[in-house]
Amino acid sequence: MLRHASQSLLILLLVATAVAADPAERFPDDTRLFVSIANFKSFQEKLSATSMGKLWNSPPMADFRSEFTDSQQDFSARLRRAYGFDDKQLKKYATGTFTVAGLESKPDELSMSFLIEMSAESAQKMIDEAGEQIVADGGRTSDTSFPIAAKIYDLPDDQQVLYAYTDHGLLISGDVAIATRIVSGWADAANWKSLQSVAAYQRMTAAPPRDGVADIRWFADVIRLAVVMNKKEGTVSSAHPDRPPFPLRHGFAGIQGIGGFGWVSDDGFDFLNDVQIDAPPPRQQALKSLDFNAGDLTPPAFVHDTTSNTMVNRWNLRSMLANIGDVYDDITDAPGAWVATLDDWKNDLGFDLIDGLLPMLEPELVTHSDYVVDAKQERTLIAIPIQNPKLQERRVASLIYRFLRNDNKAIRSRLPRQKYDLWEIVLQDKQGNSTFTRAGIMVANGRLWISTHATMVQDVVLGAEGNPLSESQEFTALTQRMQPWTTDQSFMRGFVRGDRDIRHSYEVLRSEGLDGLKRAESMYGNMLLMLLKSDEGRPQPDTDFSKLPPFADVQQYFGMIGSVGNLTDSGWTIVIGAFDRQKTD
Repeated sequence: MLRHASQSLLILLLVATAVAADPAERFPDDTRLFVSIANFKSFQEKLSATSMGKLWNSPPMADFRSEFTDSQQDFSARLRRAYGFDDKQLKKYATGTFTVAGLESKPDELSMSFLIEMSAESAQKMIDEAGEQIVADGGRTSDTSFPIAAKIYDLPDDQQVLYAYTDHGLLISGDVAIATRIVSGWADAANWKSLQSVAAYQRMTAAPPRDGVADIRWFADVIRLAVVMNKKEGTVSSAHPDRPPFPLRHGFAGIQGIGGFGWVSDDGFDFLNDVQIDAPPPRQQALKSLDFNAGDLTPPAFVHDTTSNTMVNRWNLRSMLANIGDVYDDITDAPGAWVATLDDWKNDLGFDLIDGLLPMLEPELVTHSDYVVDAKQERTLIAIPIQNPKLQERRVASLIYRFLRNDNKAIRSRLPRQKYDLWEIVLQDKQGNSTFTRAGIMVANGRLWISTHATMVQDVVLGAEGNPLSESQEFTALTQRMQPWTTDQSFMRGFVRGDRDIRHSYEVLRSEGLDGLKRAESMYGNMLLMLLKSDEGRPQPDTDFSKLPPFADVQQYFGMIGSVGNLTDSGWTIVIGAFDRQKTD
């Protein structure tokens, strides 16, 4: 009996050790991007069971699914062209951990390597299938040497792909030199420094936020990634080639890394992500713009349960704007531009932003959005409380007046029973395009109101009828679900109704394509354009968005999302949970 118990304990310890093993130990300490899925097969099954998985596989999405799969934007097609394999083969052959790591092959290039757990038989099948695909695409077998048995192919674009089956799984790499470093490092443990030895990685993984193994873990050396991905002529000094280019060299370089953990279809959540930003003190310049303050995160009564999304953020605006100057100078490519702009406002307009307006505002931003169905308007509002409003409300209104009075496009009006003006202004981007043609700004009810649409300021200030979000069943249910991650160091709480939040941008994209988004005056539309816009080296998406189904046919799949931000000793952590709205009933 004792012998069997000892054997059972030994087996359990071995299993526990195997489960807890961190794939980061298989990649070097200069890994810039690291993503690891604990069990690829299980991960795929869990994804299919989520609302988004059901949406993608639903009958209404069939036409668009086929359209997207055939487009140049499809990830699987790009993966197949670059490395010879795709997600179908992964689903077929991968049985355990799937890890991808990005390392610099040259000072300005990032190369990806994959380590995939599977049987030797499956690995050989995958190698054979990938080889056929690579040859069919114009590649050929290479005679490049490698420390262990491997298949190496020369591609038509002067790149290479390597396949090698190892004790740790199938290694696939887009750079033979990097693959050689990895395999040689495994054989020479005494001189091997892995990603696990990196201080930022250790801090982020020392205390996982939940019991059990995360479905996915990731890490990014964002500073070096920014250098690699944005290095262009003139952005990096020849005298200081390692100095990060805009916008990171002025303070953001204090970010040591960003990473986190993720769970899929777990404990009622479709997705649960813990994102950690590692930026240990002391913080300089731009990082001081991220000064948050823990405090009450209850949405105010003017945020109704009809909101699409809302966020309460305890943010020190004075610190943010006082420390963002160097980044602003980089954006404008004009050293001293931020200070000069502030001085111009103060001297020419009598508007003192840093020492005049901001000290009169509380360190809190309440952001919320709605969708006006009849007008087809997606509107977003920011509300900032005024300190001691009986005394300072008039002063804030006076400063806004001084700032806008000479704007010949601004329109002033007075709302019923209100002391101060509602200003309708035009917000333009750097190219002079009007992103929002009738934005609004106003002082009322002890707050400074700023909105993408002046009509939203008017509706809220005049007291549109509705029930407070904070008293709704859905908000209460979401708050309870996020309670384990809410602490006395929480500085942010977010609430999103996906079935409302995405509707406007979805319908415009479906009916008018990308050109329609340019005219939509939508926050989401602007973000989508940033993600999908074409530029040199990245063609316009060839996807026909008209093949998306009507929103009413897929609305049920867009659930609720909650988020909580917390202060930590070495930075910040943001936990985001997504789940089916019906699960709150």
